[in-house]
Amino acid sequence: MSSKIRTICKKLALEPVFHMSLHSKELFHSNVIAWFCEAYPAQAYEVLSRWVPSRNTDVHRVQREHKHLDLVIEIPGLAPVVIENKVFSPPDDEQLNRYSSGYLKKMDDPSLILLSLGNPNWDDSSFRSTTGSEWRFVSYRELADALQGVLGGISGFSGEVLRRYCEFISMLQELIEEIGIPGSTDLVDINSDTREVLQQVRLHDAISKIRARYTALLLRQSMNRFGNHSALEFDANFTNGQPLLEAFVQCENGDRIGWQYQDHKLRLAVITKTHFGRTNEQRDLRHSYVAKKYADWFDFDPVSSIIGRQINEIPKFELNGEFNGYNPDFVYRYRKISNLRFFELEALSFHYISHALKFTN
Repeated sequence: MSSKIRTICKKLALEPVFHMSLHSKELFHSNVIAWFCEAYPAQAYEVLSRWVPSRNTDVHRVQREHKHLDLVIEIPGLAPVVIENKVFSPPDDEQLNRYSSGYLKKMDDPSLILLSLGNPNWDDSSFRSTTGSEWRFVSYRELADALQGVLGGISGFSGEVLRRYCEFISMLQELIEEIGIPGSTDLVDINSDTREVLQQVRLHDAISKIRARYTALLLRQSMNRFGNHSALEFDANFTNGQPLLEAFVQCENGDRIGWQYQDHKLRLAVITKTHFGRTNEQRDLRHSYVAKKYADWFDFDPVSSIIGRQINEIPKFELNGEFNGYNPDFVYRYRKISNLRFFELEALSFHYISHALKFTN
């Protein structure tokens, strides 16, 4: 663990605004921004004009959670602005597409901003939706810099709150850049020392979630060599106190074939449409079906050559010829792989997704 992570967490532990944010996280930040724009329109104009064009209007209105949009802000002298606030999660391009084809079509040429701690890796920091609407990425560091530029005009308690808020979001931005988005040679899992420090400031789950989601995002982007394959889906979740990464390919028969990585275990899995159920009889039929139809899928032999080290331990169930599984439809086998790095998972994903796509033909 870097000393920088420990230093940032110590500072956050002493920052009251940080503790105020822990209950609602994204909603907390949206509420602070909304309050600022409502209470200080002149200063809000200075902040937002960095990203929003001028317009001849005297409307002053701020709407929270309006038509599923996090913030809709109208400030005198500026075009309306829609802010999608993603504090501890990367953007969902499909979600932005839905927004652009929904209520946004009824608005008068609004500026669209994705506010996030993590960089979405968009070309030129912008994303054009399927309807032609353009979203612009703004980091929390950029927001902090803009707010700091207007603090001189806000006195008293409000000014002090905003000053501390700027310091707080700047520290969060630093923490995310340090640990939230894995580099090529970084471990996929957060190490135990870092996990302990993050748990002390109640940020382990949030940081683990954003790290997993960005790992899935980066893996998906690295698979562009397959083109826009509609049958291929990457995802990230957080279950049993651990991040869960996965990629699955949809087969024409309704089955899904893919991999998962969680708690140092690489699973090769089939999610079946056939023999769906929770009884022992349905489970046995399901396992027999998978063994007959997808026997070639559960091949861990290439793993050692891909990552450059031996993976020898075979689970007891498999030695007995059995499958692991979760009712009502999940069948898998696994290997334990400690200290897996991002570039290794990327290589494993490429190998197994290439193999899984063959089952769709």
